[in-house]
Amino acid sequence: MGPLPMIYRDEYNIRLYGIQKLHPFDSEKYAKVYSYLREKTGLGSDTFQVPEEISEADLRLVHNRAYLDSLKRSEVIAQIAELGLLRILPASVLDRKILKPMRYAVGGTVRGADLALHKGWAVNLSGGYHHAKAGEGSGFCFYADIPVAVKKLWRERPGLRVLIIDLDAHQGNGTAAVFGDDKRIFILDVYNRDAYPRDGAARVYIDYDYPLPAETPDKLYLKTVRRAVPAAMEACKPQLVIYNSGTDILDGDRLGGMRVSAGGIVQRDELVFREALKRKIPILMVLSGGYTRRSGHITGQSLENILRNDLKMPH
Repeated sequence: MGPLPMIYRDEYNIRLYGIQKLHPFDSEKYAKVYSYLREKTGLGSDTFQVPEEISEADLRLVHNRAYLDSLKRSEVIAQIAELGLLRILPASVLDRKILKPMRYAVGGTVRGADLALHKGWAVNLSGGYHHAKAGEGSGFCFYADIPVAVKKLWRERPGLRVLIIDLDAHQGNGTAAVFGDDKRIFILDVYNRDAYPRDGAARVYIDYDYPLPAETPDKLYLKTVRRAVPAAMEACKPQLVIYNSGTDILDGDRLGGMRVSAGGIVQRDELVFREALKRKIPILMVLSGGYTRRSGHITGQSLENILRNDLKMPH
């Protein structure tokens, strides 16, 4: 078997002398997903694509120079990462240990978008930094990987219509703010209306807006997704779907504040893939949020299910 359109490199994982364990986000979940897939599906390391680090020139497609320059200061990185302890570390260390892994992840989303168009599907085992805006980062999101990937595609395909399906527990305010009212972009967002960021200014750019109450369980959540996803695909006729597949809707995820089961997440991801593939719409999946130690395992289960069923991959 040759390489699949699945993108990963070990440098995605943030390892900062153990300090990363003080943050609620499992910054090494990418390795857990990769290891799960290797173990459960028999995929070899040579079946994964290895991305390049995104360049500053490509980041400038979205982010302004003042913002990128601000990331050379430890206090700015600490604020976006929401971990004050980082202020005491040199900015050069934080760039190498935190920002560089994220630049690789942005490169993975860029690579994944191109692969999806050529192969019909792709998965980046990172990415989904949907709170980053052109001139600011927040919520552990430093770079707006989805907008960077789309704007690179537009260089060659300026009329490409893209549907962004954001099913992370949190509103994808950064992505919405970056694209604004661009008529080539359609955003479907199902999120916890009672959780961060509650960004009213960005919300006006969400085309298919589904704010749900906190503690939403499987039945209501999946009913909403089953209704919303195919309707959006039929309405906007996208040429590419980018799926932000946060697992922070999981019951017990304190930051997500929802009550969806692991099985519900597997069903959700399968539904999105099936709806795209049966319409022959290329789809890229990125991982986004997930703040429990189970997140990596659940994402691995979900991708195993998709590989075995939706994509008819060999066991």
